[in-house]
Amino acid sequence: MSHFHRKGRGRSGSRVAAAVRVLPFIGAAVGLPFFAPFDLPAQGTRPQPATPQSTSDGARFEGPLVLRLPASARLLGMANAGAAAADGDAVFYNPGMLPQARGVAVSAQRYGARATSGSFGSVQTFGAWSIGLGAQLLQYQGDAADPVGANDRGGPRLSDGGTVTAASTAFVFGVARIIKGVRVGASAKYAEERLDAIHDGGVALDVGVSKPLGPATLAMAVQNIGSDPDLDVLPGALPTRFTVGYGGGLLPLWEHWDLGMQTQVSVERDGFVRPAGGVELGYVPIEGVAVIVRSGLRLPRERDEPLATAGFGLNVDRFSFDWAVEPMRGGRPVVHRVGIRLR
Repeated sequence: MSHFHRKGRGRSGSRVAAAVRVLPFIGAAVGLPFFAPFDLPAQGTRPQPATPQSTSDGARFEGPLVLRLPASARLLGMANAGAAAADGDAVFYNPGMLPQARGVAVSAQRYGARATSGSFGSVQTFGAWSIGLGAQLLQYQGDAADPVGANDRGGPRLSDGGTVTAASTAFVFGVARIIKGVRVGASAKYAEERLDAIHDGGVALDVGVSKPLGPATLAMAVQNIGSDPDLDVLPGALPTRFTVGYGGGLLPLWEHWDLGMQTQVSVERDGFVRPAGGVELGYVPIEGVAVIVRSGLRLPRERDEPLATAGFGLNVDRFSFDWAVEPMRGGRPVVHRVGIRLR
């Protein structure tokens, strides 16, 4: 659950309105020292040029690229650990969480001035079934001398730009239900990669399960099962992964304070083991209103990918605003993602 809502915190309507007006200023005061430790790139620093890639040695890029990028502003603030998350964008992380998830989530992310990604996710319940719908879109520019460089090296390379117009898209449909106390789900997605005049797409499957365990939820998912993409003479590989996660909470620490967390360990297709996790601390001054700060750590896989991420959130009743930051390394610009959630 992502709501910092607790009974017994009622106040008058005038005090609610006053708190809503001042909360952005409170969030700014909390956020500035929180993000100060990040080593931001020095002004005027330019990324190093990429070395042209070759597929003659049999190496393959992993794609479509959009399947390797974050799909949630809230979760990006916690190192993109989402296997046990229960928001509207759960359909992108684990279909086994759909019976617990509710609502709609929309977010967008800029990689410098050269690339933009966005996502839309929605989860609704119809009888015993939970249905999830989602779409992800990435538009970027690649290097003509290295057309798969951005795809091969992931998010950090997207801000470099180039002369080749490229796009990556995915559309997801998921279903799930509870069977003997275990949430079981599956989703099908159509994912496509376009690099200038060449493109390829196909269908991939996700399967997942989850079950409440103690104060949080234990979840498992296998993602991106299907045939590999082939961009003309550039062979590729789906970013298949197996993930085990444990998260949830928003448990009361003491009056006006709640704590939540998300953790996971993923095993990538090539055997790379990637742990990730984060926490969110919420201050609830009045019923239905919360200011949240988030922080996460992960094992970087891509070159110049940051070890740490962070974020901020503002919840007002069933509406949530989220912001997350990825301080890319190697002189690349800091990347921001913003989103809204409705439950």
